Amino acid sequence: MIMIIIIILAMIKLTAQRQAILDLINAFDRHWDADELARSLSDSGQSVGIATVYRGLATLEAAGMIDSIQLADKKRYERADKSHHDHMICTSCGDIEEFAHETIESLQRSIAAEKGFTISGHQLVMFGLCRKCSKGKQK
Repeated sequence: MIMIIIIILAMIKLTAQRQAILDLINAFDRHWDADELARSLSDSGQSVGIATVYRGLATLEAAGMIDSIQLADKKRYERADKSHHDHMICTSCGDIEEFAHETIESLQRSIAAEKGFTISGHQLVMFGLCRKCSKGKQK
């Protein structure tokens, strides 16, 4: 793992701003959008413009140092060192819950094999109401 990081660092210039973005994403087990990252960096006293955040995120993602999921409204970013997982997103409160289920993964592999398709990666994102918001709607 250390060797991979060294190779990646040799491929991109890890500026102070990119390092700050990477450190923030890696420090928390959550999904960040660019605006949240810019606000959090600003709150911690680091002056990083939103355009710099967007460029930094694109560079870090292209280098494989962070992962993203595209939601209807915006892209969210997370640590790249997690094992494969999918996402459930609450359309009421915005909570994002991660999950992994071998039956779903197996079914995807079977379908791809039937179609002669070679999977290089995938994302499954489900939208609906989380447990908390579902209970609130049942009044």
